[in-house]
Amino acid sequence: MSYNYFLFNNRAHAIRWAKTSDGLSEIITTNGIYYSKRSPMDLLKDTGIRSQFILQTEPSDHIDCVWILNLSFKTYKVEENLTDVIFDDGTSLLIPVGNKYIDEKRTRLHTFTYDEGEMNYIFPSIKEFNQYYSIVYKRKK
Repeated sequence: MSYNYFLFNNRAHAIRWAKTSDGLSEIITTNGIYYSKRSPMDLLKDTGIRSQFILQTEPSDHIDCVWILNLSFKTYKVEENLTDVIFDDGTSLLIPVGNKYIDEKRTRLHTFTYDEGEMNYIFPSIKEFNQYYSIVYKRKK
């Protein structure tokens, strides 16, 4: 199916550059793949999802870049630089990067540490600065 605009909800798993003549972007959902004549960056602007919660596998101008919107998935190594990402509903997506890379990026997006009543939530700030801010909560005794 071809769409210029697409409603992003919990059924949208990922966006990637289309490698066919059907459009510029492929939107991978629980219902299959949808094509759009808009670029992935234009579609991402319309999602309303903040960039801190999107897992990007390559630089945005790279043809193999995938933007993972639904972070509830498991990774399986197929080859050294090929990972099978399987979402909770069974949707599968082959991504040409190593599974350790995806797992590390996902961990960086959402890190919870619980140690002796202390919880740190670390989240990335603006991507270009590659810095992290931490909110610390200590349990009252």
